Formats: sequence, C-alpha cells, structure tokens
Amino acid sequence: MKCIALLPFVLLPLGSDSTAQQRSPEPVPPVKVMILGTYHFASPGLDVVKTGVADVMTPEKQAEIAEVVEALSGFRPTKIAIEASGAAAVKFDRVYAAYRAGEHELTRNERQQLGFRLAARFDHQKVYPIDHGGDFPLEEVMAYAQEHDPAFVQEFMKMVATIEAEEDSLQRHATVREILRHHNDPRFIAGGHSQYVNMARVGAGDSYVGANLLAAWYDRNIRIFANLTQIGEPGDRILVIFGSGHSAVLRHFVESSEQMELVDPLDFL
Repeated sequence: MKCIALLPFVLLPLGSDSTAQQRSPEPVPPVKVMILGTYHFASPGLDVVKTGVADVMTPEKQAEIAEVVEALSGFRPTKIAIEASGAAAVKFDRVYAAYRAGEHELTRNERQQLGFRLAARFDHQKVYPIDHGGDFPLEEVMAYAQEHDPAFVQEFMKMVATIEAEEDSLQRHATVREILRHHNDPRFIAGGHSQYVNMARVGAGDSYVGANLLAAWYDRNIRIFANLTQIGEPGDRILVIFGSGHSAVLRHFVESSEQMELVDPLDFL
C-alpha cells in the first residue's frame, strides 16, 4: 500500500511538459555513408575473378571518370574512405598533398582516380585508408572440394567463367559510369555475396575449411567497418570507395548501425 501511495509523487514530475522538454536530448544527426563498389581500375590481379581492364589513362576513359566524379559530387562528401591499409596513411597523406600542389600525376587505381579527385574537389585535407588485410584459404578450400565435393568445384569454376565473360564485355563496351552502375546494382551485389556464403558448405561437419574462409571474410569486413566508425562524426557524409565484393557486408553493417544512414550510389550514378 505504501508503494501504491508513493506512485503519484514519482510519476507526476515525469509527466510535466516543461521538465520533459528540458530533459529531451538534442537529436544527433546521423553519419551518412555511401558504399561505392568499384572494379579495380589498375587491375592488380589479386581477385579470384580476373578480367582485362580498359586503360583508364586514355583520353576517352579520363573523360568518363570526370563524368563519374561530377555525378558523385552531388553527394557532397565530407570525407573519402579508400581501400588501403591504415599503415599506409602517412604515404597517402604525402601523395595526396603532392597531387593538390600539382606535383603528382594520378596513377591508374580508383583510390586516386576517384578518391583523390573528389577529396580535392571539396578541399579535403586528407583521404582515409580504412582497409584491413586478411588470409583467405581458397586453395585449401578448392583442394578439399576437389576430393570431397567435385560438384562444388565445377559450379565455382562455371561461376568464375561467367563473371569474367560479363566483366570483359563491360570493359569493351560500357563506360566507367555504366560499369559502376552494374557493380552497385543490388542483384550484382547479392550474387557476389552468395559466392562467399556458398563456401560454407565445403568441409561442413568435418574440417569447416569453407566456413573458415567465410569467417575470415567477415572478420576482415568487420575490421574495415570498425575503422569506418572511427572516422565518422555526427553530420558527416562519408564516401567509401571499395572493391564491390565488400559491398554486401559493409552495407549491412551500415544499415544496422544506429549512428549511420546508408546512401545508395545509384541515386547519383
């Protein structure tokens, strides 16, 4: 009975409009994040799918890249995050400063062709490397599958051949903007992610070699996302330029964050 009698005295002050208004915190603006999935302009040959990449240094491709930069400028990024290790931050600071001073010619890779151009356009003082490396036992997975699940090997090789043919055709016939639209299409992103997920079946119940690879892939992307959270401040608009294979996982993390809001690059491309 004493508890019941005390209840009105506890609740009444909380119901006061003036007190509630005084205690209401100011809304914190979200960090808007655009994950731009790209192909690798310099074609370093580090991915499983290997395709010939049109030379981005030709006048035609340079004009196409300028068009993409103009389109992405509509996002008005406050920070540019790139696929490079944080250990390389000092190097990128130096090279980016040289570019802004007119003392560096852009190399072929998308980090400079897109990242440097956009950062300089908005007078950013630096770009932000947020990548994190990892080991992926693909050879071990394929060796296990060859012995225990040859059907998986056949499916995997067929998938790789299909993607390589599609990418080769795009490189021959499509503009840079069209290729980037393709790489950021939800169907392309989902299809690429499913190939990682399918790895989990290899060695399941035994060595879990496929699950280990999938776990390593997620581990890398979790750390990339962790690095991204470190550079974001309320109200920021961060453009993340990464290989499109990362898009599905990074988008999921951004969408799941209460502090972030995902922006679709197709709205600008």
